[in-house]
Amino acid sequence: MESASNCTNIESVLDSMDLKQKIGQMMMVGFPEPFHGELPPGVTGLLRDPGIGGVAVLARNARTPESMRALTTELQRAARAAGAAAPLFVHGDSEGGIVMQVTEGACTFPGAMAIGATGSTRHAYEAAYAMGCEALAMGMNIVSAPVVDVNAEPDNPIIGVRSFGDDPDEVSRLAEAMIRGFRDAGVVCEAKHFPGHGRTRYDTHEDLPTIDFPGEDLARVELAPFAAAIKAGVPAIMTAHIAYPALGAPRGVPATLSWDILTGLLRRKLLFEGVVITDCLEMRAIKDNYGPGQAAVAAVNAGADIVLMCHTLALQRQAIDALITAVEDGTIPRARIDESVRRILRAKAAWLGDFERAEAGYGKGLEMVGCREHRLIEQEVARASITVVRDHRGILPLAPSTSNAYAVVYPSTMPLFRKEDARDKVSVLGEAIRTRCPRTREVDVPLRPAAEDIRRAVDAALEADVVIVATSCKTPADEMAQGALVKALMETGKPIVALAIRNPYDLRAYPEVETYLVTYGYRDCSIRAAAEVMFGEIRPQGRLPVAIPGLYPRGHGMRF
Repeated sequence: MESASNCTNIESVLDSMDLKQKIGQMMMVGFPEPFHGELPPGVTGLLRDPGIGGVAVLARNARTPESMRALTTELQRAARAAGAAAPLFVHGDSEGGIVMQVTEGACTFPGAMAIGATGSTRHAYEAAYAMGCEALAMGMNIVSAPVVDVNAEPDNPIIGVRSFGDDPDEVSRLAEAMIRGFRDAGVVCEAKHFPGHGRTRYDTHEDLPTIDFPGEDLARVELAPFAAAIKAGVPAIMTAHIAYPALGAPRGVPATLSWDILTGLLRRKLLFEGVVITDCLEMRAIKDNYGPGQAAVAAVNAGADIVLMCHTLALQRQAIDALITAVEDGTIPRARIDESVRRILRAKAAWLGDFERAEAGYGKGLEMVGCREHRLIEQEVARASITVVRDHRGILPLAPSTSNAYAVVYPSTMPLFRKEDARDKVSVLGEAIRTRCPRTREVDVPLRPAAEDIRRAVDAALEADVVIVATSCKTPADEMAQGALVKALMETGKPIVALAIRNPYDLRAYPEVETYLVTYGYRDCSIRAAAEVMFGEIRPQGRLPVAIPGLYPRGHGMRF
């Protein structure tokens, strides 16, 4: 088979491919096994037959920059040995903030809503550029960002701080800046989740939601950031497993499987010419309502170029077989397949080049990952994002003290909330407070604390001069449980500083608290920046990029 290493020989490469090889190029798969020097036989087999065109790598596969680079290099070598026409798309779900795959030794960066709190296109651009460079250095050539969903539903359980905010104009402006940053880094990025995932109360990993808003409203809110992303030249768009009857699809049919949405709207009305990638077809919104083969066929007929299946080899094989059969029996026109493969090969030629470049990390060495320059960008963005929402009693700034006692209460199960390499399991927040106030007592509680957990926290508060409590709510049930904790701490009469380390909406669960800050994420950079703000070492700069219903408008933020 010829190689599609440049844009001039795409048609000859396409002509040299048989049907199975073309279907292979349209498949992007993941695998559950950790990488220990050898690829799992399942993914190796798919690289040989049918010759898959993409692999999604996740934290479960490799956790450090070195292991991720070794994995992605081995994947590219295996694809080349199998006779692939072009390097693999290696897909990393790395948005910044709470969604990052490699966190050990790499920069994590504040996420989209933290960038929204800064309101700065410079911060958006610089974070994207640095993230893109680090991704390429580790061999990931597609970054699954930016999220351009408008978080217009505060109870959204899956988007939340992954969105820039609830204003479509601001989401568009910051998304455009991130797309420029990724482009200048040389990495493919994808805007997601088309046509929008911001107004659902359901997680598509678990359910198939329906969004029943008028088409004009959807155009103004959901679609506007995608139009802006397309204008900015975004090379790929990921679909949403959400039904949108007002956009022309039959009720109950998700956007991922809808010709009206992917072709009629995205291609013909919004004039998107790049690559369309499905969200994972193994999510329950699809899996519980369609078989893998049926879903894959419907997605391709709807206009998807790449079918993403992140987990199960048997289901991946079923999807491949179903696609081949559907072409052979005329369910999918051969021209539809050629259209997608042509688009994929063009994107690979334009962005990836040849196998030598892919295996060499696209000219970016591993020393770039977590480098000082990127750490400074990460720190600057985090510092600019911290939002002081209220401080009614003027508790802030706190004063470092060797005599005052502090109680620090935080969720014990928050991913990466603790420093994993610390033998004594000291939390990042606790460590940050203790360096300023040695008499610090930490209490970790579950995300839904029980009465005994609350009692332990109250006991610590009664012995403290100041209480700092971190909350991290994803669902209304989390809010209710953690709200009970904060209210119990307030009843001690001690000064309480509440710190929302995920969604800014936590205040709804304990609206009487007198001091409230938001970090928009629980990565080290954000927690340390929050400590700097609390102790007056830096001035608070962030402003709410979303309204907290009934309490504060978008744009609110204190200065002192």
